[in-house]
Amino acid sequence: MDNNLIIGTAGHVDHGKSALIRALTGIETDRLQQEKQRGITIELGFAWFDLPDGRRAGIIDVPGHERFVKNMLAGAAGIDVVLLVVAADEGVMPQTMEHLAILQLLGVQRGIVVITKIDLVDDEMLELAEMTIDEALEGTFLQDAPRVRVSAVSGEGLEELRQVLADIVTAAPSRPRRSFSRLPVDRVFVLKGFGTVITGTLLDGSIKEGDQVLLMPGEISARVRQLQIHGNHVPEAHPGQRVAVNLAGVERQGIHRGQVLFKGEGLEPVDKVAGRFYLLPSAPVLTSNTRIRFHCGSSETIGRAVILGADQVEPGKDALVQFRLEEPVVAVRGDRYVIRSWSPVTTIGGGEIIETGRQRLSRHKREVVDNLLLREEGDPPALVLSYLDEAVRPLSRRQLLLKAQLAPEELEQALKELGGTVITFQADGEEWLFSKGEQLLAQLRDLLAKWHQDNPLRQGMPREEVRTRLLPNVGSRGFASLLEKLLPGSGIKEQDRELALETHEVSLSPEQLALQEKLLQVLRENLFSPPQGEELEALGPVAPLLKLLAQQGSIVIAGGMVFAREAIEAGGAFLRKHFEQEPQLTLAQFRDFIGSSRKYALPLLEYFDGAGFTRRRGDVRIAGPNLRGVEL
Repeated sequence: MDNNLIIGTAGHVDHGKSALIRALTGIETDRLQQEKQRGITIELGFAWFDLPDGRRAGIIDVPGHERFVKNMLAGAAGIDVVLLVVAADEGVMPQTMEHLAILQLLGVQRGIVVITKIDLVDDEMLELAEMTIDEALEGTFLQDAPRVRVSAVSGEGLEELRQVLADIVTAAPSRPRRSFSRLPVDRVFVLKGFGTVITGTLLDGSIKEGDQVLLMPGEISARVRQLQIHGNHVPEAHPGQRVAVNLAGVERQGIHRGQVLFKGEGLEPVDKVAGRFYLLPSAPVLTSNTRIRFHCGSSETIGRAVILGADQVEPGKDALVQFRLEEPVVAVRGDRYVIRSWSPVTTIGGGEIIETGRQRLSRHKREVVDNLLLREEGDPPALVLSYLDEAVRPLSRRQLLLKAQLAPEELEQALKELGGTVITFQADGEEWLFSKGEQLLAQLRDLLAKWHQDNPLRQGMPREEVRTRLLPNVGSRGFASLLEKLLPGSGIKEQDRELALETHEVSLSPEQLALQEKLLQVLRENLFSPPQGEELEALGPVAPLLKLLAQQGSIVIAGGMVFAREAIEAGGAFLRKHFEQEPQLTLAQFRDFIGSSRKYALPLLEYFDGAGFTRRRGDVRIAGPNLRGVEL
């Protein structure tokens, strides 16, 4: 079996959690001198439990004192099975209730209620403790959980507890798999002869010796030198295991609890987290923009709770909330979180993350709430479609994985199910995706409509200008590939590398028609020495007409000079005849043919060079490959 699960303790201070773990495992979880002197747990403690099948389950012993709840939260995020410890001589106490609330908010679903210190009470006191437990657990995930009465001193009940615990851990389902590896850091120390060591519960993926990893936030790069699980050296660690990671190439300074050891792609630190938030019945009303303490994984961050679609959350109710954090965190969709009030510091609620990012969500936009409700369902095809629709423009595969936080195989399956709803194309070595392109097409239509309005005499908008305005991050070849899939049936046409609405037609006014005829007449009358610059402008506002006529092929602009099409045709005819008789052509010979000056002869010859009608060789031209059989 490959399901590796974490057992955790919970309960009020001095109810015997550490003593219970010591009696079960023989391991002392209180490491600090201060803990031993004061007799209470301050920091997280770690042990392991041997299962009947030979496997070992990790154990996290959390502090029970209210002053150390944030330490408890740093370890509780990795718990799969909880031992809720209640002392028989005191019954349910305030931290019992707070820990129970935290466990529910973190989505823990399996546990055992352990009644400790039974050697200190008589039957009547034990029954009273049971009654307080019944009342406290009603309606919670532990309402019908097994209960075991235990004395860590006499050993009574320990064997029964071991068996019940083994049954629950063995029957628990495996953790879901992701494509990346993620381990929230809950402890950092330096070990003589080894260097920096971090510990935590591996939530996703696997880590091997020799792996290159990142510590985020902070983007600290390191190499995994050695791995240990429960004190034993291992070559690889898997999800659900408590792992000590010896890191090479990194100093202790700069590494702290709350960071995440990461390997893979599709994850980055964010300072905005949106999710379903439940406010505990015991908490006061939460108003939007309230300052809070955000706990997720092993991190604690200060931020503000911005309620979406409402102004406040009533006790015992839930809402969609975006948490705007003062420092970035590393979290993924589906992670559980706990919220504590800024002051006084108490647990007020928590929930599950729906999406992470850096963008502020508008509180009062209905589509914001609708999108989050859709993503809350977690259906991969719906997730993919919602992010593609929201983006409007195409997303690269990496961007989509980052937003939807799906494993690559989940994305592949989602795309298969979506079929033709999602269109893909290759650009700049990446695969890009968009949903039918309806919103992108709407943007393109609006852009072209505005262009036609501002340039009524232009046939279309240059494709490259469209690309830089619409999709600057996609290269020219990729944009051309996209248009091949996007334009059919879209009402948009492409001609001569220009885009236009199919309904667009160039329409000249009577005055413009008259000016056009006058312009063509002047150019034809001065075939090889046409007027330029100010002489043309003296005829009237010819600039927009020149662009139109060039597109229509009535004129040619060569070297910045304007020639009638007939000049090109006559020049081409001369070239064909000349090269039938002679192998070379000089600039002077072409100048003599047109009966004009070098000023006009040179740009015309350069035009013919570019068209492949001639080819320059030193100071002469020879026949080009396109001279024969191709119309000018």
